[in-house]
Amino acid sequence: MANFIPLKQYMFYCLDKFIAQYGLAPPFLDIGCGIGDLSRYLASKGWRGKAVDFSQLAVDKTSENLVPFPQVSIEKKSLFEEKGHFKTVFLWDVIEHIERDELALEKVASLLVPNGYLLVSFPSNPKEWRWDDEFYGHYRRYTAEEMKAKLIHAGLEPVVFWDFTYPLFWVMRRVYTRLKRDSGNRETEKDMKTKVSSTVNAWHIPIFSGLLNRLSFLWVLPYKVQFSCFRHRLENGHEMFALARKPELPQGDQVAGCPRS
Repeated sequence: MANFIPLKQYMFYCLDKFIAQYGLAPPFLDIGCGIGDLSRYLASKGWRGKAVDFSQLAVDKTSENLVPFPQVSIEKKSLFEEKGHFKTVFLWDVIEHIERDELALEKVASLLVPNGYLLVSFPSNPKEWRWDDEFYGHYRRYTAEEMKAKLIHAGLEPVVFWDFTYPLFWVMRRVYTRLKRDSGNRETEKDMKTKVSSTVNAWHIPIFSGLLNRLSFLWVLPYKVQFSCFRHRLENGHEMFALARKPELPQGDQVAGCPRS
């Protein structure tokens, strides 16, 4: 559903709140960058960093999207091949595509500098499993407690969880997944579904989708209301953010002023 433009813009709205409230800062790493819209948004705010994806199609799309922003490098690689260090790492709509999710979070922790942040978005509440989960190649949905436990196991400190779908986008998804049936191939391997997930939209309805996308000014008030009143309704929505921090290393674990990874 994150390919639905009004929801994507609301995710950016929430991102601005995270930056303002918790001091997220570059350099950043955008893991599973898709078509590069998150990296482009950050670059437009003056951030520098790196976007990576294991799909050549995604890397090509991101390269086109980031032509005006040379401060963001783009590489075709998996998370497990990355070796840099970053102040902020983004896993947006990625962790549910990774079978070894705990290993992935441990790898992310190794890429963060002490006091660096991970902002992960993920499908929440297993009871919300629908055909679009299959369409995009998801392995699972998480409860907030499950994600919290996995972050702690990876050596990260959970800071805050925010739902970004309830009630507006949650209602829309409930209606949509009842009215429309999955037109995808259920036999397609999850890897292939993942590779194309950022370029396909299970939510596309001709004319109607385009109209909603163009009327962006109508979303300003709903964004404010949903953020103010409903972001903590974790048990109700179908997707959420988790912000986690890498703890400061003990004094003895620092060498020549540089933290060990």
